[in-house]
Parts: sequence; structure tokens; C-alpha cells
Amino acid sequence: MYDNDRRPLPNTPSSARIIAASDDRFGAVLSSLSSFWSARAAAIGSGGNAARRDAYSVILFNHTVLTAIENDFTSTPDQLLDALLPYGPSGNTNFTTAITRAQDVMDRNWSTERSPVIIFLSDGECHIADQTMQDLCRRSVQLGKAVSFHSVSFGSDAASLYLRRMAEIAGDAQNNAPRDPLAPPAATVMSTYTQALDTVQPAETFLGIAESLRKPRGALMHRADFPERR
Repeated sequence: MYDNDRRPLPNTPSSARIIAASDDRFGAVLSSLSSFWSARAAAIGSGGNAARRDAYSVILFNHTVLTAIENDFTSTPDQLLDALLPYGPSGNTNFTTAITRAQDVMDRNWSTERSPVIIFLSDGECHIADQTMQDLCRRSVQLGKAVSFHSVSFGSDAASLYLRRMAEIAGDAQNNAPRDPLAPPAATVMSTYTQALDTVQPAETFLGIAESLRKPRGALMHRADFPERR
């Protein structure tokens, strides 16, 4: 994530702060997150609600894992961004520890009022057993809703085998999970894999998910983001 082939979006309210901290792939992710949070806040404002129903968690990982934000209901988009600006990725990549932590955070903060969504970003190729992802998906279904999982690769498509596979496993679990009779079919946000070919694409991916989340009754956001800088 040290590479500067993808950089923060220019000419946004948060661009200067992000560029000063991380003018690289990591900054591109921060920029995408900031846009996502702002879009969700605008959607809530247009609906006239007093408080958002989304709960945000951010998990940072390299060869170790850190929960930087957990089950946050109250912070503004600027406050959420400020909580992440001091961090920068380093070390090696371990998908297994990141997914295991995401499952732990999901377990601790589960709510029947929200649907679990994980956005998982990496520029590293790392092995992860199918069983690890299957355990996450199975646990989510046991708790009451299938997880919507979105992997985003900052590397080449050829080096993103496991990121693609993770999304496939989550998609299969969604297709086989019992349907929520109270939720319309259009409320299901299906799992996806995306390759971030340029600076704009990560932001478009996040904003596409933000638009999809206008349909469900709420979203519990677990993000396993920001792997090694190489």
C-alpha cells in the first residue's frame, strides 16, 4: 500500500488532510472511506432521521491486526476519518487474522436491526483457507442474516485469487441462506469482487455499496482494511 499508482481523490473536502498523511494507495482507501461515510450521512439527512442506524467498525491488518474503530454509531464522517489518519500499513499480510477478527467484532456487536457488511481491501496476495471464510459466513447465518462481503484488490487480477475466492464463498452462502420474510429481495446486497485499476475505482466501489445500502433496513459495517505497504 506504499505504492502511489493510486492516490487520494483530489478536490474533496477531506483531500488535503488525507494527502498530507498518505499520498498513496492507503490514502486512496481513506479517500474512498470518507466519500462512503459522507454519502451515508447525506442519505440519512435526506430521510429526516435524527441519528444514523449504521454501526461502523474498521479493522487494520498486516501480519497483525488492530481494531481502530468498533461499533461506532455517533462519530461524524470527519471524526471517523481523523481516527484513521494516524495509521499507516506496514509488515506482511495475513488474511486469516483479519477475517477472524472481523468475525469476533461481528459476534460482539450483532443486532437484528442491521445487516452485516464487510469491505475487505488488500494489495497483497495471501493464502486463506476456504474454511475460515465458511466459518465467518456460517456464523453470520446462525446469528440471523447472511454477511454481504466485498473484496477489493489493489494488486493484479492474477495475484488476487484468494480475494476473488473469498467473495465467491460469501456469495454462495448468501444464495443458500434462508430468506428474511420481512426484507424485500431488492434489499439484499450481494457479495462482490473488484479490482481497483485506478484511483477512482475504489471510490466508485464504496459509493456503489453506499447506494445499495439505501434499500436494507440498516447496515452493520465491518471493514477489514489496509494491509501491508510494499
